[in-house]
Amino acid sequence: MNDNKNLFACFEELINQGVDPAARSADIWDRYGTEVAVLVLDSTGFSRVSESHGIIHFLTRLMQMRQLVRPILEAHQALRARFEADNAFAAFPHPDLAIKAALEIHQAMTLSDIMLTESEAFRVCIGIGYGRMLYSETLEGYFSEEMNIASKLGEDTAEGGETLLTASAWNAADESLKHQFQPRALKISGLELTYYLNTTDS
Repeated sequence: MNDNKNLFACFEELINQGVDPAARSADIWDRYGTEVAVLVLDSTGFSRVSESHGIIHFLTRLMQMRQLVRPILEAHQALRARFEADNAFAAFPHPDLAIKAALEIHQAMTLSDIMLTESEAFRVCIGIGYGRMLYSETLEGYFSEEMNIASKLGEDTAEGGETLLTASAWNAADESLKHQFQPRALKISGLELTYYLNTTDS
């Protein structure tokens, strides 16, 4: 395999050589594997508010949210962070840093004057996972079951003001953070999972 940091370029090269990448699984994990905590953030009300107030209204609030969130991610040692539409994705060396960033983001959103509508505050939903993942130095980012579950928690399960942890993220967290989360059960794609919930509404 070449020295390219792009995971998918590696896959393409192997496939073009007639090699099944699964046969090189150990090599691929050695080259592209890394242990990180991932934070997946989604915003509330995108479709609803864009339709009622217009896309420019929503995108203005979205940019205000990005300006608020980015320095918090950086302050908590995010290794990488990117924004895509109304989502944010960030990686951290340890779940404690991701959790602290998430809780600070929710607090900052609560204290901000960013409003979705005249009567509804802009809020975000966050999912956090932790474990060994494949990383590609392209916009694709990280890949693993933990990444998939964190995305499901942040984008599809969490409500505004909530932070949800995968079991792996919760198990690795410091005890001072663990007690702030409550276990919940969830069924995703036929899998029964336990996740852990913290909400700013509690």
